[in-house]
This record gives sequence, structure tokens and C-alpha cells, in this order.
Amino acid sequence: MKLSWHGTASILLESEGYRIAFDPFLTIPLHETTCRRKLHAVKYRTADSVLVTHGHFDHILDIPRLYQKSDTLIYATSAPCKTLMKRGMEREQLRVIIPGATFQLGNFTIRVYQGRHCRFDLGIMLKTIFKWDTFLYPKRLYELIKLNRLYAENGETLFYEIEAEGKRIQLLGSMGLDINTAYPTGADVLILPFQGTSDPARTVVPIINKLQPKRIYLDHYDNTFPPMTRHIDTVEFTAKLLRSGIPAAALKRGKVYEI
Repeated sequence: MKLSWHGTASILLESEGYRIAFDPFLTIPLHETTCRRKLHAVKYRTADSVLVTHGHFDHILDIPRLYQKSDTLIYATSAPCKTLMKRGMEREQLRVIIPGATFQLGNFTIRVYQGRHCRFDLGIMLKTIFKWDTFLYPKRLYELIKLNRLYAENGETLFYEIEAEGKRIQLLGSMGLDINTAYPTGADVLILPFQGTSDPARTVVPIINKLQPKRIYLDHYDNTFPPMTRHIDTVEFTAKLLRSGIPAAALKRGKVYEI
């Protein structure tokens, strides 16, 4: 099974020639070269299916441009499906899923659990407001806030467990677990977003303790759309996990990992 990361929470998984894209999103212009954007777009379009963790713009904004009028089916909860239809996607191309669902896509078995979006604390809000980029590009921050309102999460963040070739991968779209959900433990790989609070390292520790994965990969740590995001230094945290006996690394953009 092959895994690759393409920025933000965008993950491609491949097994026996079948490809699934999770939260495909192309970096907002001016922050990444056009050439690289086109490269990632080509990779995304090879996906046979798309799975969405939640409806924020950095998880679904580019889905209509990438997959409209294609045969690729989009699996998501009700809120992002409604948003995508407003953005021009046909209802027939969308598959509404809910926590508790289990289905097969190619060689993959997909199990859907209720997740929870991280809460933006006061610290992260202050860091955003007083960033140098905020003063340089106030209009850009306003546009990003407006996008967040247009692309609502609506309490529908999902947690996916993906099984193929005898391996289990757990994937979160945000740093949060539902307190009323019993999650399976001991997955071979946990893909964990590492942004959204003032102290991501502290936020993810209870998640790791609860899920007890064999290996951890961090994503969503990149500065994709400043000033709302920032680059998160993962070195100290992954080193700490390694010292505790958990293999961990920040995913490298475009690199293919064998699971």
C-alpha cells in the first residue's frame, strides 16, 4: 500500500491500483508555484474515489474543479455535500455517509467514525491577529474568514479507518476525537493533523494515548494559507515520540511511503 501527502490534509492512498484521495486541496495562489499546483492537480485527478473528513474550505474547495464531470465519486457527510452542490457538483456524483458506515472501495475497507474538529483557542487567535502577515495582507485574512463561513464544518468531522493488505490506517481531518465514540486501537499508522491550536503537541497527546498507534505521520503542519496558518515545527515533537518508542515523522510533500 502506498501513501503520499500533498499539502494541508490531502492524502493519496493506493492499493492494487485503486487510489483514494482524502480532502484534496490545492494551495491558494501566491503561496505556491503554478507548476507545483498543476503537478498536484494531476495526482489528485488519478483518484478513483474521494473521501472528505469535513466541510471546511481547505478540505473541499477544489473538489468541483478537480472532479466535476468525471466518474470519481465523492464520499462526505451531509454538510459538505450540500456545499459542493451549491458549487456546481451533481447530486449523482456525491455519496452521503454517516458515522457507523462501512463500505468497500477497490481493495480498501472503509470504516467511518464520528470525529471532532479542534477548538481554536485564544492563543491561536492572538497569534494569528498579531502575525506580521496579518498586517501585510489584511484583505487576505478577511477573504479566508469569509471562506470559513461559506464552507461550514457543522459538527460533522469524520474519523476514518482504512484497511487493505492486512494493514490498518487511521486518518483524522482535525485534532479531535468524539468523547462518546469507542475507537479501535493499535492501528499500523495514524495520520494526524498538527495545526489548529496554540500548542499542537499538547493537543495531540490524549489522542495518541487513546488510539495507541504503532506509527504516527503528521500532516497539515504546513503554512498553506497565511496568515490563518503557520508552519509548525515538528522536529522536537517527533523526536520525543521516537524516544518514547513510537516511530513518528512529519510527512514530506510528494514523497511516497510504503505501508
